[in-house]
Amino acid sequence: MTHICATILILCSTFTVYFNDHRDYFVQDITECAIAYNTNYTEPSLRIPIKLVTSIAALESGWGTSRFAREGNNYFGMQTLSNDPDNYIVPLNNHNLKIKKYYNTCESVNDFMDIMSQSRLYKRFQKELINQWISDEISYIKLVYTMPRYSRDTEWEVKVLSIINQMED
Repeated sequence: MTHICATILILCSTFTVYFNDHRDYFVQDITECAIAYNTNYTEPSLRIPIKLVTSIAALESGWGTSRFAREGNNYFGMQTLSNDPDNYIVPLNNHNLKIKKYYNTCESVNDFMDIMSQSRLYKRFQKELINQWISDEISYIKLVYTMPRYSRDTEWEVKVLSIINQMED
């Protein structure tokens, strides 16, 4: 039933106020892109929960305030191998790293969701999505802990889950 409700929610999503500040607009922007992706580009069993996508974007981009989010619409810390300087931003403290630039918010969200739902690096995550689809139960804890390669921050999972919890209160 949870997944059926999530599918129906895709069709009747409304603006939800979680924080009463600029973060609500950030959540709305990421949510709209994630809903469109789940609706148009993903098999139902591989639909990534919207709050998970939004929470990761919030953490990785400082709620859309990071330099990479502001200058390159990159909300997930995605890197690139491109040699075209129009396609990346270089961090101030690491000139060897190239952070990918996107044309808009949805392009960033779509790239992240493509990687999470299709890349071999995230097979455990994809299996967990399918298991949760079959059992009709969403467990953010299980999903988050199948993504150990996503960040080097040892507290990353706890931080993502904390943001999810803030949106569920």
